[in-house]
Amino acid sequence: MIYNDALWDEIEPWMIEIRRTIHRHPELGLETPKTAQLIEGVLDDLGIEHTRPIANGVKAVMGAHLGGEALLLRADMDALPILENNDLPFKSEIEGRMHACGHDCHTAMLLGAARYLKAHESALTRPVVLMFQPAEEGPGGAVPMIEAGVLENPKVKEAAMVHVSSELPQGVIGLREGPAMGACDDFSLSFLGRGGHGSSPHVGIDAIYVAAAAVQATQALVSREQDPFDPLVISFGTIHGGFRENVIADRVDLTGTIRSMTPATRARAVKRFREVMESVAATYGATVELTMEPGYPPLVADIPWSHRVKDILESEIGAERIQQIDPTLGVEDFAFVAERVPGLCLNVGIVGDHFTTGLHSAGLIVDERGLRSGAAGFAALALRS
Repeated sequence: MIYNDALWDEIEPWMIEIRRTIHRHPELGLETPKTAQLIEGVLDDLGIEHTRPIANGVKAVMGAHLGGEALLLRADMDALPILENNDLPFKSEIEGRMHACGHDCHTAMLLGAARYLKAHESALTRPVVLMFQPAEEGPGGAVPMIEAGVLENPKVKEAAMVHVSSELPQGVIGLREGPAMGACDDFSLSFLGRGGHGSSPHVGIDAIYVAAAAVQATQALVSREQDPFDPLVISFGTIHGGFRENVIADRVDLTGTIRSMTPATRARAVKRFREVMESVAATYGATVELTMEPGYPPLVADIPWSHRVKDILESEIGAERIQQIDPTLGVEDFAFVAERVPGLCLNVGIVGDHFTTGLHSAGLIVDERGLRSGAAGFAALALRS
């Protein structure tokens, strides 16, 4: 069983130290030069060839001489614009930035797998591509790396990613076949009315009233038009409008997100949302400006590939550490990879004794013992698939 190999006793603390180094120096979006340099330095030390398909994205290949179609293993490496609220010895040293989604763990796990695979390189039966990607949190790094040829030379046949989970105990790997993660479409919305004095609301067109009606009307798109077995969520995240207590607001600006699981629902929801916003504005004599920002597509885990992965992980990591999990409307730009080749996510549990809160939180504390399962899972797929 790969998980029980004594080599992990050496790799695990090494991997944790890499994770902590990355955690101290978080970088955002496509601007991840120091993280990319750290990765390249580790790969150089391991004797693994690598290139930069895009400015701060790293591609490494093992077993290229074997020929045939490759397995791609992917880790993202960007952080979030969040002020860390932890007192850890390796707390973020950059004000207002934090690895609150665990991408520092993802990168460390893939490097841990790389070290293990280097020690067992003679056992590889096909090439393995290691994809270290920036900008998963936006604007998206998967598509630029795909366009730069990360799925070619060698040609990739299947792919897998890791993501830490704040809903699973440390060391457990959660799998989901079929629709696994959602699609997102973000919007910016402005209702334009006519200002006036609060004592004479009939003279103006109250943009706050129009916005409130629009928010209420949106709920019917989910509760009365959507199949309850086909997930859809429409959330308003911000609302700004008005000047003072006795002035009728002439403008209200809102932003939000539409989350869905299937392409058909996604298209219908975006279309109906626009129709309802325009209808509400017209009903109250206002006008509306709506901008949609299409985001990542749904991540659909290939079912035959999922079955193979489950069998491999149960054999090499331990059946007691593998769980089937529910889908989520969280989004992932790895979905662009999974649109092109069979792909899936290994959801690695990081909940331990000191757990405080979930992902994307300033107080996130990771149980680092979980990194061994993710790295060993990657290694098992490379050696057994």
